[in-house]
Amino acid sequence: MKALFAQNQLDTQRPLATESVKRAVVSTARDSWEVYFSRLFPATGSVGTGVQILAVSHTGIKLLRMVKGSREAGGQLQVLRTYSFADILFVTIPSQNMLEFNLASEKVILFSARAHQVKTLVDDFILELKKDSDYVVAVRNFLPEDPALLAFHKGDIIHLQPLEPPRMGYSAGCVVRKKVVYLEELRRRGPDFGWRFGTIHGRVGRFPSELVQPAAAPDFLQLPAEPGRGRAAAVAAAVASTAAAREVGRRREGPPVRAGSPDRAEDGLTLPPYTMLEFAQKYFRDPRRRPQDGLRLKSKEGRESRTLEDMLCFTKTPLQESLIELSDSSLNKMATDMFLAVMRFMGDAPLKGQSELDVLYTLLKLCGDHEVMRDECYCQVVKQITDNTSTKQDSCQRGWRLLYIVAAYHSCSEVLQPHLVRFLQDVSRTPGLPFQGIAKACEQNVQKTLRFGGRVELPSSMELRAMLAGRSSKRQLFLLPGGLERHLKIKTCTVALDVVEEICAEMALTRPEAFSEYVIFVVTNRGQHVCPLSRCAYILDVASEMEQVDGGYMLWFRRVLWDQPLKFENELYVTMHYNQVLPDYLKGLFSSVPASRPSDQQLQQVSKLALLQHRAKDHSYLPSVREVQDYIPAQLYRTMAGSAWLNLVGQHRQQTQALSPHQARAQFLELQQRGRAGPLHPCRQPERPQLPQHRDPRPGAVSSGGCARGEPAQCPG
Repeated sequence: MKALFAQNQLDTQRPLATESVKRAVVSTARDSWEVYFSRLFPATGSVGTGVQILAVSHTGIKLLRMVKGSREAGGQLQVLRTYSFADILFVTIPSQNMLEFNLASEKVILFSARAHQVKTLVDDFILELKKDSDYVVAVRNFLPEDPALLAFHKGDIIHLQPLEPPRMGYSAGCVVRKKVVYLEELRRRGPDFGWRFGTIHGRVGRFPSELVQPAAAPDFLQLPAEPGRGRAAAVAAAVASTAAAREVGRRREGPPVRAGSPDRAEDGLTLPPYTMLEFAQKYFRDPRRRPQDGLRLKSKEGRESRTLEDMLCFTKTPLQESLIELSDSSLNKMATDMFLAVMRFMGDAPLKGQSELDVLYTLLKLCGDHEVMRDECYCQVVKQITDNTSTKQDSCQRGWRLLYIVAAYHSCSEVLQPHLVRFLQDVSRTPGLPFQGIAKACEQNVQKTLRFGGRVELPSSMELRAMLAGRSSKRQLFLLPGGLERHLKIKTCTVALDVVEEICAEMALTRPEAFSEYVIFVVTNRGQHVCPLSRCAYILDVASEMEQVDGGYMLWFRRVLWDQPLKFENELYVTMHYNQVLPDYLKGLFSSVPASRPSDQQLQQVSKLALLQHRAKDHSYLPSVREVQDYIPAQLYRTMAGSAWLNLVGQHRQQTQALSPHQARAQFLELQQRGRAGPLHPCRQPERPQLPQHRDPRPGAVSSGGCARGEPAQCPG
């Protein structure tokens, strides 16, 4: 914007001269300023996300939060996540004030009092962008055996192509119901008659129309007006160089082709694929024109490879410019400051009054505020841990731990990713090399951050000291129904989905559709506030945020969907489900509990369920009238005298006497499921299964399902 003003000699005293200049200013502001041309809505996300505002603009949506600014007294808006309209399949409102953005690879849940206005605005933008788009998005997997058909996965963006004959004099066609049908004829008679033709990842072919829906053109086909601005999406994924932009385009739309720098193509140097040396050859500054670290080679033979290797090795002196040849020269100062912070964290430069935590915050903030600098940061750390010859004994070790932390917070670009992963794999898999364990952990962090977006809350001083001491995990308590406790090892990048999968594995559940039925809840204010965690929420982020709000917070594991039938083999599974189902049964929330006068068959079932509860407590004696009353829903118990209920319960004693407590719980659940004639869930609002209420043995700890974020749970009296 400053360059545009200077070019047209504009200032506060000189009005805009022409309409074309006005349009240029507005266009530049729209493309450069992240939230200036956005409509803002108050919104909140799951615990740990920090979302306070939802911004909707012509490019997509942004999740924002207010942070303290260095100049503005009222603070400034920080962009947490950005989603283009190409990422959004559709938007729904599952309940009042709840927005569900269905993306290609995930779902984003937000809560806003203006949910309907948000949905209407987003739908209008998506509809307009889809009108003239040549792209579709896959809504289901399509993996045919026929190589002539185009295979893809759900969420893939497919570029539609015209159905032209493959060669002059030939026609394209397919067999439909044992008859050859020409695609050209189908196109004349209708909208391709159920078949489309497109390309993805360099492959072309036909595919069924019913498996896709129109999509806005992806971001990576549009370069930002100003280098280094916007998501840089694909402008090379944070490298901001022209060569990298071409590389991303090839990976997205065509087969991989080697892309050496034009200036270096004459050398004819062929390097192994996806090594850091290959990345340096493509994207680092040319060392022959700008020697780095004072290294000058006299011999011409091998000058390129040896100099590149030197650029990727440890140095004792600070850099004078960035390693990567960034297109924006103003980023050089930022790159040199970043490298100095790396040296200070590793102990190779004096801290000058700063703490290790201050230095780490500086690095993470630079990467967070300037996505274009993330690859530079990764390359600088890799440089300093490669052939480290520092006089500081723990310099290399601290460098690896810095890489571990950076990988937990910020993802690298798609261009750097295969090179970085190859580097980490070479270290972790080569026998005899040091730091194999932490190299493997860094690789896992890189993959996790690419999948889930990275940590949000900066590490506390305690967490940082633990990581520097080599302790990268902590024990976290999770409460299951009935007061069951599980202390799980939580690592730096553990997300809620990992916890769900670990507890499910302990219950002998291994299928993804089973994982989707369980959720982690964070509970504060002595059980009065119960909020579900997003599956992408980092547990240590949640813990850090909750410790500032309520030191007595708890994390609960509950089942919220009941589509899958119950299993009765695993003892933890049976106990957990029994403890969760029982309170709702006693409240009469299951359809197996009749609302009117029960029949004889129903009385027999309820009395047997009562005795199974008694046996589940490992009691072998006949229950008293008072105990029987506790085992039967109140609305049923009032239909008969207590002595009559006691007689009915006694009739089942012989059948249940030999059962173990585990078998009694399993039979209880089996009877409930059989009475439902299908998957078990509470009868209230069956279209949205709720979390059964459960009383925890701890004082004041009461859980309730289905409460919206920030709303108090309904506690049993």
